Amino acid sequence: MDVTVNKINTLPRSQQAKEAIQQYIQNMDLKQGTKLPREEVMAEMLGVSRITVRKAFDDLAAEGKIFRQQGRGTFVNVDSLNMKVTFNPVMEFTQMIQESGYTPSMKMLNLQILSGHKEIRELLHLSEEDKLIRADKAFFADDMLCVLSTDFYGMSLAGGEESFTQLSHYDKSVFPYIYEKSGREIVWDKVEIDTVISTDIKDFAKYLKEMNIGIRPYLYLKEINYGEDNEPMIYVEEYIDTSIIKYNMIRQKNIHYGKLEAISGRQEEV
Repeated sequence: MDVTVNKINTLPRSQQAKEAIQQYIQNMDLKQGTKLPREEVMAEMLGVSRITVRKAFDDLAAEGKIFRQQGRGTFVNVDSLNMKVTFNPVMEFTQMIQESGYTPSMKMLNLQILSGHKEIRELLHLSEEDKLIRADKAFFADDMLCVLSTDFYGMSLAGGEESFTQLSHYDKSVFPYIYEKSGREIVWDKVEIDTVISTDIKDFAKYLKEMNIGIRPYLYLKEINYGEDNEPMIYVEEYIDTSIIKYNMIRQKNIHYGKLEAISGRQEEV
């Protein structure tokens, strides 16, 4: 099976190797076979070390995109290729909406500087001098409301007070904006998952009424976003209409299987 792949010219990180392997998978003819080259072969193709390829394979296996069979090799998980929106790794909302087959748009509903909110300030490790910003946003898929989101972060991340007015006109994801202004990237988050109905979303009640949104369920996420230094950067509360954005994920199983004889023995004793 002939598949083209681009070499990495400089010593890469495992993330770069992972992206190159994903590109390799996209170029494969999966009707002819789903088996990937051995670690040492893939390392030579990419121009990286075998350890780097192994780490990339580990990450892809953890995400369910590939699987390993002892004595047989490493294979592409074809089912994972049909998953458009996943919990891990997570995309920003405009990309999720695009992957779901819609045209995305975003509207800033409210932007303000908050006083107080000691709990959130402590959560984000804000200094006394750093002001707290709150941004309420609505995301649309082909003009259908699909996400309501509230972001909290320090003024220092947004480029200071001189950039505050500019932020009010920003109609894209906050992550690239913060990177542009502060040079800091979001690399992971911690999420608490719940569900609510629209009538319980108090912060957006007026807007939902204006949009004539009836009673419907929403996925409710509370998340803390962290930078490369593992310091908290943004606290977010999100309400997601899963009839529009449908999440999928592949999960590894961790099941403890007991011996049937032992189980039968305990039942007889009872």
